[in-house]
Amino acid sequence: MTAEVSVDVVVVGAGACGLTAALRAVDAGADVLVLEKTGSPFGSTSMSSGFVPAAATAFQAKQGIEDSISLFAEDIRNKAKGTAVPHLVEMATQSIGPALEWLGGRHGVEWVVLDDFLYPGHSRHRMHAVPEKTGEALLGRLVSAAETKGVPIVCDAAVDTLYTEGKTIAGVALKRPDGSRETIACNALILACNGYGGNAGLVSQYLPYMQGAPYHGHDGNTGEAVLWGQQIRAQLACLSACQGHGSLADPGAILISWALMMEGGFQVNAAGRRFSNEHRGYSEQAVDVVAQPGGRA
Repeated sequence: MTAEVSVDVVVVGAGACGLTAALRAVDAGADVLVLEKTGSPFGSTSMSSGFVPAAATAFQAKQGIEDSISLFAEDIRNKAKGTAVPHLVEMATQSIGPALEWLGGRHGVEWVVLDDFLYPGHSRHRMHAVPEKTGEALLGRLVSAAETKGVPIVCDAAVDTLYTEGKTIAGVALKRPDGSRETIACNALILACNGYGGNAGLVSQYLPYMQGAPYHGHDGNTGEAVLWGQQIRAQLACLSACQGHGSLADPGAILISWALMMEGGFQVNAAGRRFSNEHRGYSEQAVDVVAQPGGRA
């Protein structure tokens, strides 16, 4: 592999995951480059509410909310009806709170806790958001933090090839909109490519129960990381899981907050019949909505 550039860490994807990883790598002293295949850092983060659940944080304590990591983990296990992967539950519940506090203290990302309603499955108020309470604002603050730390974010850089040396990743190749190509060597690669919801073939293969459902994520989420993983024979797991949302308004493709359901709203199908318990959660409800006549409620 002949590379034009060499860096310590390449991050593929400039959403909340990729930018947070880039900031952490920079804090550790690494030379980092973020590659984004679309024209700007946008992605599904900007299309989301930007709410992040975390337990036992300083932000909760400031608002008088008592919580614990063990209770958070118990809520996840109960919500998933015993199907949650134990080590992933442990990793998420223990790391997310310190990560938010680090983003706040080290990189100036301001957090507030939403305390006016409980999301399905949560026994405490633990949804953290930036003051604007949008995913777009969250991503904007992460972009600003990355720029402050001098992290290069290269857009219109569609990575399409991974180079390996033995069992390690040696670099990547990317394609520009004008057809030109660049090769970048790296000591470590972080794939923050979101999922594969924009790839109908992968959805059909791994999520047959959601086949035909409207996709409301970013069009760039076409599953490259999954396909690369298959090519290099990496271990793949949890590919049959997804986050759905049972209240995407049509027309307009606007998410109706599930707070409406938690405060007493309900859904009926085209025959005027209520068909499920909406309090199970918006992801579970998505499957039930798709199963209704016309896939509508």
